[in-house]
Amino acid sequence: MSSFSTLQKASLVTAGALLLCLLPMPYGYFILVRLAVSVIGLCWANKFYSVQKIPLAVIAFGIVVLFQPFLRLSLDRSTWNIIDIVLAAVVTFAILNKKL
Repeated sequence: MSSFSTLQKASLVTAGALLLCLLPMPYGYFILVRLAVSVIGLCWANKFYSVQKIPLAVIAFGIVVLFQPFLRLSLDRSTWNIIDIVLAAVVTFAILNKKL
């Protein structure tokens, strides 16, 4: 894991936190995870934008908008669980296969 950048390591930790959202956790945990995903997403959007990967920057910014904790998007728990699993899987797969 030492060959990963700080952003990649933080993304993997956040992916793990997303999977923990499948368990019954206190509401504050979900808010903290949403904030973490938003911050990581902004970092990825900035990185992609700086290397002219605009479509990936737009996707990363879309994730930020979806997860931002300030203007809550009301989705039911099962929908959030699917989003959490898909995002955690995509991020983990992309980092471990050197796509991100």
